[in-house]
Amino acid sequence: MPELPEVETMRRIVERHLVGRTVASQQLTLPKLIRDSPISSLDPIVGRAISAARRRAKILIVDLSDELSLLIHFKLAGQLAVVSPDGERHVAGHPVPKPEGMYPHKSTHWTVTCNDGSIAYYSDIRQFGWIRLMATGDVHAALAAFAFGPEAVGEARISPEALRDRLARRTIPIKQALLDQGVLAGLGNIYVDEALHAAKIHPARSANSVNDVELGLLYPAISWALERGIEQGGAKIIHSRAYPRDGFPAVHARAGEPCTHCGATIIKLRVGNRGTYICESCQPTPLDRAAG
Repeated sequence: MPELPEVETMRRIVERHLVGRTVASQQLTLPKLIRDSPISSLDPIVGRAISAARRRAKILIVDLSDELSLLIHFKLAGQLAVVSPDGERHVAGHPVPKPEGMYPHKSTHWTVTCNDGSIAYYSDIRQFGWIRLMATGDVHAALAAFAFGPEAVGEARISPEALRDRLARRTIPIKQALLDQGVLAGLGNIYVDEALHAAKIHPARSANSVNDVELGLLYPAISWALERGIEQGGAKIIHSRAYPRDGFPAVHARAGEPCTHCGATIIKLRVGNRGTYICESCQPTPLDRAAG
């Protein structure tokens, strides 16, 4: 699914290739994508300039002229593709449609054409994503309603002390705690697996059992995993199989393959009902069995 690195990549695509353009037309072919939106139609975006692109957690915020903003959540299988007038493509998110394939795809449900000929395609093969249009002044309250925790990466990221305090109050497995968007905003399954592997922490360890030394490894590992994902435009995972670049992802979706650190075989297990990949040599089984 699109996680923070994928959504941050989408934000950068919009910022670099659409900001400054004016929306010439828009076509929505799946009306149910508009959910809980203060403005029930997307027609008001036509004629407005795209002025900025922001991100909060896994939500993309696109600001338009005259104080209108779009909130877009790509959920499990959303994809954003921007095709420039010269045919250059910039794609992020789910691997379907194929980035090199034809657009619009059968899973493309929203097409936005700009005055310079640039076209943005929103595709969602699972149709779980949503779009909301609202006054820019209402965005802060709309985001606050999600009760997101601090950001996991970037200038506004959580401090080591705040992360320690949030984990100390939770007896659930560390993986579940890190996936909780109220604890830390933006972390998803792929990048939690990578951070825990880099920090050599078993994902079934209870969150409050992580000591200060381990936290000193985990805190930078979280930023490292997300930053590596952002560098790549999102980790490449197709049909639950990883296609690593420069050794990343190191464990996620690599069951049966050797660990990049020690050579032991990576295994898949379930933690909190989520598919989880670990190296048993690098991440020893926890002694606090209550966490499992």
